[in-house]
Amino acid sequence: MKINYCLKGNGEETVLFLHGWGADLNSFFFYAENLKGFYKTLSVDFCGFGKSEKPNYPLTVYNYALEVYRLLKTLNILNLTVVCHSFGARVAVLLATKFSLKIKNLIIIGGAGIKPRFNFFNKLKICKYKLLKFLNKTKLFNFNLNKFGSADYKNLNSIQKQTFINVVNFNEKKYLKQIKCNTLLLWGKNDCATPIYMAKTFNKQIKNSKLKVFKGLGHFCFLENKQLVLFEIKNFLNVV
Repeated sequence: MKINYCLKGNGEETVLFLHGWGADLNSFFFYAENLKGFYKTLSVDFCGFGKSEKPNYPLTVYNYALEVYRLLKTLNILNLTVVCHSFGARVAVLLATKFSLKIKNLIIIGGAGIKPRFNFFNKLKICKYKLLKFLNKTKLFNFNLNKFGSADYKNLNSIQKQTFINVVNFNEKKYLKQIKCNTLLLWGKNDCATPIYMAKTFNKQIKNSKLKVFKGLGHFCFLENKQLVLFEIKNFLNVV
């Protein structure tokens, strides 16, 4: 598949930016612009997002990682730092553990991929959905299941829905202990999409990791306060 990307800068090392679900490479435009004086910066659109080719079959997280890896090989970029947000963390974790890449630093912002905690009402809703889905299969009932699921899911076609299911069911916790590079975890304290307990799981499982929590910021902390997050990234990379 054809991957849209933007390569800037002239540094010896490269910073790869991986955006979140539903976004595109422009998410990290501010950061690419501010780091291109120190590094080459590579921003990509995942398959089906931005200007990249839309797949005609359901993808897995591994498929997304493989396409990025192929692009890196084509560009002869094997020594890099990865900055990722949300869904991008799922891909970054596989790149760091399943591919022959030299990832020097990993910066995860509001990373997804940790199995969520469900309270009683969440579990009850899931059980109800499974029951109604089972009854529909008997052909004796025709319950409307569209009210279940997130807004992201409801707006997808059949191929995209299966991809979405593959993505959200991917639990990357088992890979985290395999990450050897220095890792910076940046999280908004008010993050509701990937709550703080997920950040603590990343921090606990990744040996060489440091967690920085921003008060008053949420899941998109890197867009809510760009200068603050940029400072932390530059400090971590020793380019302040």
